[in-house]
Amino acid sequence: MIRRLILLSMILTLGALVVQPAAAIVEEKSGKEYPDTVVQGTGDVAATLAATGVGLREKTFMKVDVYTIVSYVMEGVDLGSEPAATLVKLKEPKRLQMDLRRGFSREKLINAFVEVIEKNYEDRTAFAADMDTFSAYFTRDAQDGDVILFDFRLDTGLTTSLNGEVAGVIENFAFVEALWTVWFGEDPANDDLRDKLLSALGE
Repeated sequence: MIRRLILLSMILTLGALVVQPAAAIVEEKSGKEYPDTVVQGTGDVAATLAATGVGLREKTFMKVDVYTIVSYVMEGVDLGSEPAATLVKLKEPKRLQMDLRRGFSREKLINAFVEVIEKNYEDRTAFAADMDTFSAYFTRDAQDGDVILFDFRLDTGLTTSLNGEVAGVIENFAFVEALWTVWFGEDPANDDLRDKLLSALGE
């Protein structure tokens, strides 16, 4: 009888371990969940990335949800006292994932990146050609539910994926820095969003 009780207790314990949800980071307004760690790459080059924060981009006046976004950086990396500036220049593995929550035109999607980059850079000659390459990835209007993934690794460069399909790779790190300024630059898309994307640091 005692052995049966012990066995039953072990089974229940294992069952509880199986059904426990993985740790997640949640955007409060939308309820969108992301894992707090992800694996970038495979095999010997795989890296574990930890979330720095999650946020929601809204249209300012109407408060319409545009997209949720989560930021990841290689686990254990010290971003110092100025994490936003450090993330922009960081050459360690990092990731940004955007999940669109409404549809809008291709032009508006591209301008969402280009206009902020232009505010952060007076001279864009170092990555002007890459801006054109990047813009060409987006061949149709954005749709609710689209997922845009930016993965950076020093050995491969910046990989942009749209709904799980690789759109292209840009090796020029100057463009990687420019893209990260959209959310972490001195003049980002939204100051509050930048703060949210750093809110998980030190937790």
